[in-house]
Amino acid sequence: MTLVDEDAGDETTALKRDHQAAAAAAAGMGELDSGAPDTKDHPNVSFASGRSSDVLIVPRPKRDDGDEFVGLRKEELQKYASDPYWVRLRVILLVLCAVVWLAMLVAAIVIIVVAPKCPPRPDQEWWETAVVYRVNPNSFLDTDEDGKGDLKGIGKKLDYLKELKVTAVNLGPFYPSPWDDFGYDVTDFQRICGHYGNMDDFTALLLSLHKQGMKLILDFIPNHTSQKHRWFVQSRNNSDASNYFRDFYVWQNGKVGANGTLPPNNWLNVYGDSAWTLDEARGEFYYHRYSAKEPDLNLNNPEVIQLLDEALNFWLENEVDGFNLIGVDHLFEPKDLEDDNTKIQPETYQLIGHWRELMNNFSFSEKLRKSRRFSRLMIADLNRATNESVEFFEHNGHPGAHLPTNKVLLDLTKNCNAECVFSLLNSWSDEIRTIPKIANWQVGDYNTSRIVSRMEGKEYLNAINMLLLTLPGTAFVYNGDELGMKDVVTNPSINYLFPQDLISRIGQHSPMQWSDKPNAGFTLGTPWIPIAEGYAETNVEAETAHGSGTGHIKVFQSVAALRQEPSIQWGQFSVALNKSVVFFVRQAEGFAGFLVAVNFGPHASTVTFRESSIKDLLPEKGEIVATTHNFGETGRHENYREGTTINLGAAIYLKPAEGIVLKWVPEASFL
Repeated sequence: MTLVDEDAGDETTALKRDHQAAAAAAAGMGELDSGAPDTKDHPNVSFASGRSSDVLIVPRPKRDDGDEFVGLRKEELQKYASDPYWVRLRVILLVLCAVVWLAMLVAAIVIIVVAPKCPPRPDQEWWETAVVYRVNPNSFLDTDEDGKGDLKGIGKKLDYLKELKVTAVNLGPFYPSPWDDFGYDVTDFQRICGHYGNMDDFTALLLSLHKQGMKLILDFIPNHTSQKHRWFVQSRNNSDASNYFRDFYVWQNGKVGANGTLPPNNWLNVYGDSAWTLDEARGEFYYHRYSAKEPDLNLNNPEVIQLLDEALNFWLENEVDGFNLIGVDHLFEPKDLEDDNTKIQPETYQLIGHWRELMNNFSFSEKLRKSRRFSRLMIADLNRATNESVEFFEHNGHPGAHLPTNKVLLDLTKNCNAECVFSLLNSWSDEIRTIPKIANWQVGDYNTSRIVSRMEGKEYLNAINMLLLTLPGTAFVYNGDELGMKDVVTNPSINYLFPQDLISRIGQHSPMQWSDKPNAGFTLGTPWIPIAEGYAETNVEAETAHGSGTGHIKVFQSVAALRQEPSIQWGQFSVALNKSVVFFVRQAEGFAGFLVAVNFGPHASTVTFRESSIKDLLPEKGEIVATTHNFGETGRHENYREGTTINLGAAIYLKPAEGIVLKWVPEASFL
């Protein structure tokens, strides 16, 4: 049965037909009358044919047309639209909306103009804020029990480096070498020494570093090779024009003397011995700024430069992030044998500029753009006075190294008091401020006694690391200095294993101290040199164990974490000295500022920071965010607890080797 509106007209027939078709389709299903509605008591309901199986017609209720809304006619609307009252109302509303909109626009502009400005952020390269961890691969971690560290060992400790807030690893020489100079005497610039691993191990290490957000910098030695390098082996054969390698090194005829053939002149090497050695096979002297086993390359020969370029490109193609060029202040020697060979030659700056261009071209290559990698870093490692070092940034308007090494803090010793530290900081920062370029700092390296040995104990270790990590620019950390390792003391029983000129530098190469297990957890074999004394207490595991307190590593981590702060990354640097306390401000415009203060004197000092030469840079109060954690007495420990607010206009008492870092939020500035 189908219900149909009574007013549906001709639709009744169609609906009835549809109903009949449906009924026919349901044949055999039985009568449905029992389910039909009862309509006999409904006078307004009837069937089209009088049967209940036909269409049910439901009449529509009648409406009173007087109740129906039909709206205004067009003429009536036009009458109201031209009425003066409604015209005025529309104009008033339109003007009011325009005034409100204009007021909102003006208010927005005023807010933009007078609100505190977002301070500018400089476009910094990755190395400008980096903590670069220098790894001695031979002494880091041994995984194959041969007593020497390897690439896999470095890879196993990347989580530790990440927790230290390290952002780049500077890997010491790992090239094939007879090891007459701790691996700096290279026999092949494009291969890896077998006991460190192979290229697969190198690639795995590099990928793991990049995955953890860290960079890899390689030491590269362009000044010299090992005398066992195939270039030198060929060069010493003869000086004939047919010998392609004859001019790969610096050769000179000797002088005839009463006692035989003498060196060409009186030039000395870095160890104070003659810089010339007679080669019996060739019958000439070869020049060596370092030991006789490390002949200097002739960098005036363009073919030598080409081969070194190929070596650099080889590692760049393998996606290393930069190079530390060793001994760059000795790359060239005077052409006139009567000149002083200690002077930096003009050609040196030109070659550094050439390699800078090589790296820039690779950094901005199509391959690099597609991989979204960063620029490559070039470090110029040299031992020069500050005014000579900064010349390597730029020479005669031509770019040089990104970072010439600053080694002034390698002079930190037990006898270097507050005035000494203040002078060292200023000696570099004054030079750098006039350029301006990115600073860099280090307190230890492969060739210098460890900081704990120079300071004759760990008392100042936290203070020195606090200083290192809050100074402007790049921080270089020699592996083990974060936990207070000291030099190993060798003895005659092993000294015979090394060349005499290495004995004085071997102490700082002692293996990394990971635990209190035998051999400090460095190796299950026999270590290539002894482990330093005291490793049972001074090791990574003991420093980081639960319940160990706030040791040297934890202080290092807490201060290194501050390097994420804008003021530490690029803020201005202003240093002052008051009695025995060295302190400085790091402040970037519009960002939280920092005050770092360390007592480098032999006695306690009471200082008032807001009465110093940098008082105008200081607010009234600052909050302690890091300390050296050596405030022994309970009461003083509470006074210097992190989170404590200090009045910078009041006197502050610091004992020797104590240091604090204070932070404050600058007031908003309005135009």
